[in-house]
Amino acid sequence: MTADTLAFAPDLVGPRHRLRERLLLRLFLAARPGPRVLNGGAGQGSFSLLLEQRGFEVTSLDSSAEAIDLLQRRVAGPVVHGSLDELAFADGAFDAVVLGEVLEHLEDDRRGLGESVRVLRPDGVVAISVPANPRYFGPSDRWAGHVRRYTREALLALSESGGLAVERCAGWGFPFSTLYHRYVYDRRIEHRGGSKPRSSEKAALFALAALLEIDRLFVGVERGALGYLLVARKSRQGFELTGSGV
Repeated sequence: MTADTLAFAPDLVGPRHRLRERLLLRLFLAARPGPRVLNGGAGQGSFSLLLEQRGFEVTSLDSSAEAIDLLQRRVAGPVVHGSLDELAFADGAFDAVVLGEVLEHLEDDRRGLGESVRVLRPDGVVAISVPANPRYFGPSDRWAGHVRRYTREALLALSESGGLAVERCAGWGFPFSTLYHRYVYDRRIEHRGGSKPRSSEKAALFALAALLEIDRLFVGVERGALGYLLVARKSRQGFELTGSGV
């Protein structure tokens, strides 16, 4: 992304982003992760800040120079310029890894997830969010640099092939996040790209934030989900997984 895109990217700074991060944080904390966390693809650092506020020791990683510059000004912990394809950390260096809206950007998502698992200690926690439903792939996905959207089956298969025992995989975004994405956001991106919002659009975003709170009541509803939230642990047996409890 360019510096202009980072300055205003509606899905990055808008109410859906904040809702998704709160939902992912809730699942992450419920897994009782250890203190050392790698936030891969940290972007603007909003999730890193949420973790730091709760006492976690967060390393924020991103491949974008613009994101690195922003992260260095926003977060307290280490900031690393690098790619998930080849992490410059020792095996088992972290207690937890967060991959929020990252895997869909990687041509080789299996390699990126595999590297994330490598730097995770045995029984460490991985928290993931990805966009769901390949038939929703559209202008905003192409604008954001997405390679794919995931089915539940594909995400579970990817996780388990990477040596993870999945504890929870839940759809989110039904009904209003999905409706907004398909009938407002996608069309806006198609016609105006990531340009700054007009005054009328800013007012609409405040109204949308209140409306999206209803989506919290429907986390886990599969039909019409906009994305998936997944929490898993690194299997002590590596690729020989035990029951996932999905």
